[in-house]
Formats: sequence, structure tokens, C-alpha cells
Amino acid sequence: MSVRPLLALAVLLAACSSTPGLNDGGSGGGSASGGGTGGSGGNDAYFISPMDPGSGTGLSYLAMAVDPATSKVGVAYFVNKGAPPDGGSMTDFELRYVEWQSGQLSAPQVIRTVQRTVGVTVAFQSNGEPAVAFLGGGNDMSAFWLQSDLEVDYRSGGSTWTPQVPVTGSPNVPCGNPVSDNGFVVGLWPALVFDGTKAYLAWRDVHNGQFPQQDWAGSDLKLSEGGPSSWASKCLQVGGNNKQAYGGRIQMIMANGQPALVHDQAFGGADTSGQNVIFMRRKADMQWTTPATLLSIANTQSGATLAYDATEGYGIAVVDRSNNQLTYIHSTDGTTFTVPDPVYGTGSGGWFPSLAMDPVNHEPAIAYYVCSPRDGVTESACLASEDELRIAQRISGNWRESLIDGEGGYLPKLAFFANGKKVLAYRHPKTGLLKLAVEK
Repeated sequence: MSVRPLLALAVLLAACSSTPGLNDGGSGGGSASGGGTGGSGGNDAYFISPMDPGSGTGLSYLAMAVDPATSKVGVAYFVNKGAPPDGGSMTDFELRYVEWQSGQLSAPQVIRTVQRTVGVTVAFQSNGEPAVAFLGGGNDMSAFWLQSDLEVDYRSGGSTWTPQVPVTGSPNVPCGNPVSDNGFVVGLWPALVFDGTKAYLAWRDVHNGQFPQQDWAGSDLKLSEGGPSSWASKCLQVGGNNKQAYGGRIQMIMANGQPALVHDQAFGGADTSGQNVIFMRRKADMQWTTPATLLSIANTQSGATLAYDATEGYGIAVVDRSNNQLTYIHSTDGTTFTVPDPVYGTGSGGWFPSLAMDPVNHEPAIAYYVCSPRDGVTESACLASEDELRIAQRISGNWRESLIDGEGGYLPKLAFFANGKKVLAYRHPKTGLLKLAVEK
């Protein structure tokens, strides 16, 4: 694979010979827009650089993972390419992948061109190669859903991406009711993790992807495991009967040797605002816990974010976009959670949070975007002069903030290296340029 040196970062990983198994486990939604490119603000404690100079064509999803064996950082993301050459009316998006390791950036690789983007997720296989899951496959004769299947592309040899399609329609993963067992649009909001060579892939089934009740409210949360070519799938939370719109903005992790996940309820569409925070985990007996609604949230924006530490336990951070309140809860046993701890709650911010656990100090840290110190500012009205990307880290019971990038950061993805240094991937909030910040 070709690489381009990033000289300012060349010595960073000398002390990072190994890292915990970190991955995004899914990606959040939300929206922001505006003009201009912003200034060059930043934090001297971080190296900050573009990851893909050609990515600044608008805002869309991204996902990040860190390889435990090599400290390699991998980012999957969409790039808006505009209308196709044949003059069609649907926008083309390139799904790309780029890596950073030992101070060098790889050349971005194009995995596939798609027209429908509802989340993306990336994780490293046990052999150190990435896998990326997204809404892909074929259109199943739909004029709108040009991609309608759950797809995972596995990379081999550093450059070859091989597509796999675990599921092609709702009836292939039956839940036992006629609403859930009908339709063809599967694979929204995918969340991927690996346990050795086995993949766990959670996703949303929206059936025919059209009607308010039978499709959006009747959506299901489902799980596929195995891979690459052989998969077993099951229903985790069924919405066909109770119309509770399960499976929005899923994030999944491996915790204490078992998968655990959070998701929200997305009524009225594929990428509408989410509500509430629902938590599930698999127990040692291989059975999943009863879904627990841990927090009542009016608008989850990019969704809840989940992380695990052997000392801290399960941690969950989420912003309520309706009042800009960013809160954190945790549980040592995955059953009894603490009361919400306020992290941010002034002005217009705390947006698009990403939670990670410090492996040295066993404390949570949350990256988030601040649009403005003023209340009531919408995503489309954020000023470049007020944009900020911040991290709040808990230290001895107190949350301490630091400014990372004075240009702000859309959909930040935060992780730690084994030595306690942080790494973030995010997009410029005005242009969509993909950026990387690595703690010195």
C-alpha cells in the first residue's frame, strides 16, 4: 500500500507497541452545514492534520478503529461525489478507507460507490486487516433503495476489498410476526466488532423502508455473527408488533469477552432524530439481557456512545439535543447504572459525543463539538469563529475540559492508545474535510 509521510507525527508511536482492542462499533447521525473553512486553531498538545485532502465535499458519516496489535488507526467514511456522470438524479458517495500508523498516512482507498448512506462501521480482523460494514448489496427492484442489503467488505493483502452480504431481506431473519418478517431493506446503522475471527454485526431492519408504521415504527434490531461467508442471524429487539422503532444509531463493543450495545428509537424514517437510550449485553451463558431503557432522551442526535473498562465498567455518554445536556452514566455489572453525571450543559454544544476509556487511569473521556457559547444556535447557524472540538476527561470525580481544535469537529471518534495517549478522527464542520488529531 502506498503511504505519504506525516513528518510531524513520525515519532509518536515509539512508546505504543500495543493497544487495547478499540473500534467504533458503529456510527452516529445528525447534521450540520454552513459555509467557509474556519481558522487554524488547535491545541499544541496534539498533532492535527488532514487525513484525505479530497474529502472536503460535505458532511457525512465516518467510523474509526484502532488495531490492538499494531496501533494502526483506520477510518471509514463517505465522500460526496455529486450527481453521477450519466446525469442521474441521485448523489453518488464514495465509501473510502484510510490508515495512519507510525506517523504515516496511507493513500485513501475507495471501497465502493453508493447512493444511500445510513451509517458505517469499521473494525480490525484478528489478522490486522480492516472490515467495513454499511448499507450495500443490490436494490431488490427498488427505485429508491439502490442499496438495500447488509454488506461487509473484508480487506486482504493491504488493498483488495471483498464484499460479503450476510442478509438480503427481512424474511431471512424471521422474528415471528408478519410485519417483521416482510420486506427487503436491511442493514441500516450497522455496528461491527470482532472476537478473534468471529464477527458480530448488529443492524436495523426497516422492512420496505417506506411507511410510518409497518416500516419505521415496526423496525427491528437484529444481529448477525460469523463471517466472512457463513453467518447466523437473530432478532434482538422486535418492533413489528409494538411499533417502537428499534435499531437507530447502534453502537457495539466487546466488553469482558462478550458483545454489548446501545441503540435508540427512530420513528418516522431511516435517519430521523432518535429517542431514548436502550442497552443490551450478552451474558456468559450466551443469552442476551432484556433490553433496558436507561435514559429518556428527546433527541439523541448522533446516538449514545458506549465504552468499557475493567475498573470503570460499562460507560455510556449521550447528549439530549433538545436542551444541549451531555451526560454520562456507568455500571460495573451492566445491570445497575449510576444517576446521570452532567458533563456539558451551557450554550449550544456537547454535540456528537464519542466516549473512550483511559487504559492507564481507568477514567472516561468524551470528545464533543461546541457550536456556540450562545443558547439556541442550530447546526446550520454555527459560526466558524465559535466552533470548537473539545474533550472532557473525568479526573478524581471532576470533568476537566481541553480544547483540541479551534475549527471544531463534526462526528468525532475518540480512542486511546495503550500508553494513555488519545487519537481522534473527525470532519471539519463546514467543509467535511477528514482530520486526525493525535496526542503528543
